Amino acid sequence: MYHISKDKRAARSAALIYDGLLECMKKKPFDAVTISDLQKASGVARTTFYRAFDNLSDVLYWKCDTCFSEALAADGPEQFSNELDLALHYFGYWVEHSDILELLMKINRQDIIYACHMKNAELLRQRFGELPGIDTKHGNYFIAIRTGFTISVLTAWLNGGRKESVEELVEIIKDLLFMLTKDLSRK
Repeated sequence: MYHISKDKRAARSAALIYDGLLECMKKKPFDAVTISDLQKASGVARTTFYRAFDNLSDVLYWKCDTCFSEALAADGPEQFSNELDLALHYFGYWVEHSDILELLMKINRQDIIYACHMKNAELLRQRFGELPGIDTKHGNYFIAIRTGFTISVLTAWLNGGRKESVEELVEIIKDLLFMLTKDLSRK
């Protein structure tokens, strides 16, 4: 697990460590990177690394978690008056910050993407309150479905070469969801 204190110096060290990890991974696979390699590439002392992280995977959890937190946070509740606004913001964020997702897919650690999204999905619950029409005891299933859905969309977009703009991506999602709900209502 990572343990980054809220002061700027700790956040700066964590960012240097992440950048150092990216440098190391240009030369060798993730599984072959050592703490010594990371220390040399980042310029951050070994003790600083272990003060913030338990292992190299924690660096990826921290970066992914930070990105999801940024993607799901907003300046004020009025910013997203509906789900379309939220989708445009959310996918727009990932269009600009896809490097961590691509890295995690490259090393086959989609579990980190899922765990970070689930952890930060609580921000949505806080922002929008209880979900209308969904029994409170089933809210966790709704969040799991939404998490799997959004991660799958991001993965398909990345694997497809990131060709679609944010607006095109959201329009595709709207069209496909309409078709799906129309199909389900017939059954």
